[in-house]
Amino acid sequence: MSSSIVLQKAAENGLTVTGLTFRSQDVRPGFVFFALKGANADGNLFIDDALARGAGMVVSMFAPAKPCPALYYQSADIDRDMADAAYEFYGRPSDAMHMTGITGTKGKTSIAYLLESILTAAGHKVGALGTVNYRMAGQVLSKAPNTTPAALVLFELLARMKNGGCDSVVMEVSSHALELQRVRHIWYDTAVFTNLQRDHLDFHHTFENYFKAKQKLFENLADPHNFKPNRVAVINADDPYGKRLLELLQGRVKTVTFGLESEADFKAQDIQETLEGTSFSINGTPMHIRLLGRHNVYNALAACAAAWVHGADEAAIVRGLAALPGVPGRMERIDEGQPFSVFVDFAYTDESLRRAFDTVEPFKKGRVLVVFGCGGQRDRTKRPLMGNTACSRADRVFLTNDNPRCEDPQQIFNDILAGMKDFSNYQIIPDRAQAIESALKEAQPGDIVIIAGKGHEDYQLVGTQKRHFSDQETVRTWLQKEKKKYV
Repeated sequence: MSSSIVLQKAAENGLTVTGLTFRSQDVRPGFVFFALKGANADGNLFIDDALARGAGMVVSMFAPAKPCPALYYQSADIDRDMADAAYEFYGRPSDAMHMTGITGTKGKTSIAYLLESILTAAGHKVGALGTVNYRMAGQVLSKAPNTTPAALVLFELLARMKNGGCDSVVMEVSSHALELQRVRHIWYDTAVFTNLQRDHLDFHHTFENYFKAKQKLFENLADPHNFKPNRVAVINADDPYGKRLLELLQGRVKTVTFGLESEADFKAQDIQETLEGTSFSINGTPMHIRLLGRHNVYNALAACAAAWVHGADEAAIVRGLAALPGVPGRMERIDEGQPFSVFVDFAYTDESLRRAFDTVEPFKKGRVLVVFGCGGQRDRTKRPLMGNTACSRADRVFLTNDNPRCEDPQQIFNDILAGMKDFSNYQIIPDRAQAIESALKEAQPGDIVIIAGKGHEDYQLVGTQKRHFSDQETVRTWLQKEKKKYV
């Protein structure tokens, strides 16, 4: 019997379901339309549009406002019912693949790319879902509107991966996805915990709630319904919340640890950093990644541990780590022959901004200039912390817009400036392109320019508009225009 009450109701009423969606514009005859009420839009306002397009069934948390010509189901938990329906409709695709879920505040994307590269080197056909995009066997399927997509999108993608011959899936699992049941019915073989830092308190409200959301991924491994035979939790033994997870899982789930300071199963030694990448060894075996920073050693260790759990041998691990050219928007170096270094990074918290400064510290010959802003309609408490970190660590700060969304940019600046009261090494340039160009114009030979906050994103959210904007494109355009000065 189907685990989906929605599909059961459809079958009982003679409806042949042809598709599932929460976007009324995507409805076709026979579709089930889930009228989701979100923070910015209410699907219940589009029920008439869905019906006009042929919806065979409407699912909503609310009773119908008027008689409905199609089948109507009032759901007590629409997130759960949507996940149940997607899992069944798309043929339970995750059951047939090795599933690795990666969660934590920082490092998810880099670990996913590293692990994908290792598993590919080991001969697996890999699907990958994360913050940058969704991929199958190295080919991009689509850009990623969410780190972990909604259940309807997620199971459709997993079905494509399964039908395309993938035997393994590597996916970033956000705290939002865990809280909103997007990954319900995905039984994981491996779960990876990176770290826990201040973030997303606008959604979770307390740090404890944030941790408990992350913990759900590991409870998935311990769940008696999880039929995967060799379930393993891969955990950062240096992180305080990693230590807490290890205690909670003791005797319930097999664990493998990684770290640099604590006793761990995967521990790096002999770390050497250059602008070309980072070298280290694990149990005497030399490894190299083309990524910068001590934090990426942690990410590489996590990927090595998860790959080993999956059966990858040492040779594949070494090859896979070395093969990855970089991760989009993660300390991504832009080099057009200029006599100073430019990095584009996704840092959008004070901790990740501090990490970006730590990464370039060994290569510092001149000044450090940083361009950054804070996203609108997001956690306001981190704004003054980011302002203070920027001014205390950089020689010059260019404060600009990130994704202001529907919040007043001046209010965002005011919040950031509260942490910059004791400094004068900054200027405010609201236009992001102008701020980037100003930093590049000011850069001298030997300087380092960090452009933080947006990373891989190729858009800017201003009001309700999504405009094309890329930090990388802006940098390259300016550097190429000025190239004759450097040659």
